[in-house]
Amino acid sequence: MKTDNAVIYSAEMDCSELVGRQVKMKTNQFPGKVLTTRIVGVNGAKLLMDRSGSSGLVADLIHNQDVEVHLSYKGEPVVFCSKIAVPHKGKLQIPLAETVFPVVHREFQRVEIEKGIKLACFDSTHITVVRLNRLRWIETNTINISAGGVLVEMPIHISEDYYMIVHLGFVEASIPELIVGRVRHCRPGRNNHFNTGVEFIVKENYQRVLPRSMIRNLPIRLFDFDESSRLSLNKFLLENYKQNTIQE
Repeated sequence: MKTDNAVIYSAEMDCSELVGRQVKMKTNQFPGKVLTTRIVGVNGAKLLMDRSGSSGLVADLIHNQDVEVHLSYKGEPVVFCSKIAVPHKGKLQIPLAETVFPVVHREFQRVEIEKGIKLACFDSTHITVVRLNRLRWIETNTINISAGGVLVEMPIHISEDYYMIVHLGFVEASIPELIVGRVRHCRPGRNNHFNTGVEFIVKENYQRVLPRSMIRNLPIRLFDFDESSRLSLNKFLLENYKQNTIQE
């Protein structure tokens, strides 16, 4: 899920406009599947869903699980994360989150890959005193990957002023071993983890987007990931994981 910095506060939304709209949902119960249904009503801040959607899979959804909801509001694609509510009687419900995010169209296709990777986190202040060889490397799992960035599971919340050095481990791809990225968003995920979106920094613009203190304290080889590398990664992902591409 990629969003810009703007948010829409659900308290200010005209929810009546959502009735009848198509909704796409991603859940832990059906990994890799995008469930499609419609909003049939609104009860306060809760969306009432048609349970016959996606050939009946919507009717099988389990209570209180995380859900990522994609829909259109005032002609613009938006997304929010919530919990599914399954009452004993009545329609399946999804409460609107306090904030809803406009969706930014992606330049590169994402593919769903659960893969172990290694990364190190830091901010621009502490990199001046914590050198590369003293950074704490952790092992975690990806949720999806594109040539533009990666969505990873993190055990703690990471703020948007943090950066990462990422080792994807695709030895078959013609890309540098390590890539610098910056955290763009961090939201609750499954199993008390946080889904953290990281944007890869390319060589052509790292001097414009990164603090000078960071550039001075990181080896120049960390910025070998350039536009050519990004195109190579995009080609590798689409050739090897095309069946896992995410429909925006």
